[in-house]
Amino acid sequence: MNIEQMQYIVEVAKTKSLIAASNNLYITQSALSQSISNLEEELGIKIFTRSRHGTLPTAKGRFVIKKADEILIKLREIKETTQEFSDILNSELRIFSIPIGITLIVKAITRFKKEYSDTKFQITQRSSQEILQDLRKKKADIGLIAIQKDQLSQLHEFTVEPFLEGKMVVGVGKKSPLANRKFVSSKDLLKQSFILYEEKYIQKFTEEFVDKFGEINIMFTSNNAMAILTALQENLAVTFGYDLSFHTASELIEGELIPIEISDFEYEPVTFCWVQLKNTEKKLVSRKFLNCFMNDF
Repeated sequence: MNIEQMQYIVEVAKTKSLIAASNNLYITQSALSQSISNLEEELGIKIFTRSRHGTLPTAKGRFVIKKADEILIKLREIKETTQEFSDILNSELRIFSIPIGITLIVKAITRFKKEYSDTKFQITQRSSQEILQDLRKKKADIGLIAIQKDQLSQLHEFTVEPFLEGKMVVGVGKKSPLANRKFVSSKDLLKQSFILYEEKYIQKFTEEFVDKFGEINIMFTSNNAMAILTALQENLAVTFGYDLSFHTASELIEGELIPIEISDFEYEPVTFCWVQLKNTEKKLVSRKFLNCFMNDF
């Protein structure tokens, strides 16, 4: 018995017709009949009988056809898995992320590379809004963004996979006189200088804080996360940011940053999520990468 013969008997059983099966298999009816006859002779059984209801399997034939179908399914699975592995190995995944995701992404890539060592990655830091624009323009394959829950429904063209919620806190360096506090008041913050990351939700948070409590002293704003982290380390200023961002940054610079909750100002949490266009060509490799990334959550 060979693979072709298994395909032939499964197709005949499915169509109950030698004519229909031969058309579907793109071979002549005589070639199909001869191949099945050869198989019946090899096995020493009759696989099909002809009746007014069509070409139907015998009791022993049904057993052979069932086993042949199971083998063909397994063969297809092997081919699909092999093709999947090849597609991933030959892929390049362009990942755009807000700053807090960079450390987590690097860790996930390290694990991913142990299985798919030849897969290429490009990591780019952007704000959430820039990432969405770049995805729409197909400059990126997948993005890690922060967004408020009520805005998730607006991402119609994207596949969205939330993985964590974060709240806005004050970030200080360990040299700051505020570093030993668990909470800080708005009154204390008005005495501080601020360095702010140029990101939509941080800007919105800052505007609402100012509307409620008054102006704050902003030393500078930047889209360079390391510039802000360095300033915090040197105790030049404090900043607003997501709690997760300070935990991941502290892993890089050995606990130099401290997140502190604001005691008298509540703000809606943001959702951290992965987004990609629904019709992306990189669905397979991105799915494998996300599975690897989600192992940390």
